[in-house]
Amino acid sequence: MRLFLPSFTSVTRWLLVVVGCAVLETAQPMSAASAETPASREPGTLIYPQGSPDRPTQPAASGKGSGQSWTLLAAALLLAGAGVWVVLKRRGPAGLLPTRADRKIVIEESRSLGNRQYLVVAGYEDRKFLIGVTPGQIQLLARLDASQEDL
Repeated sequence: MRLFLPSFTSVTRWLLVVVGCAVLETAQPMSAASAETPASREPGTLIYPQGSPDRPTQPAASGKGSGQSWTLLAAALLLAGAGVWVVLKRRGPAGLLPTRADRKIVIEESRSLGNRQYLVVAGYEDRKFLIGVTPGQIQLLARLDASQEDL
């Protein structure tokens, strides 16, 4: 059984980069988690627990960057959605993967004769052909019909 791995086109790679950049932009660095580091405190500074009523109030940090990051994330998601829509539209009504029934030319069987020479049974719609392939040429050897296949 063959595992399906999607092939990434340049459009999907570009969209992954844009979404990745948006996610990295919205991520908060570890240094922003604590505005005050222990090394920057004076020796006589009192430290209060977070829920303590004795804790002095500090001015709230401005949420200026948060709104910008949400806008950037929304824009990246819109771009990703538009890219997926374009990829699906370019592939046509067949969807993401063409099925075997949608293909008209099929290589039924191939045999090596040595020295880069092959016999190939190729099918087109309901007809089959025996083809000889060498490095210098491709030649139709015979048309195969239903009575010859049973031999």
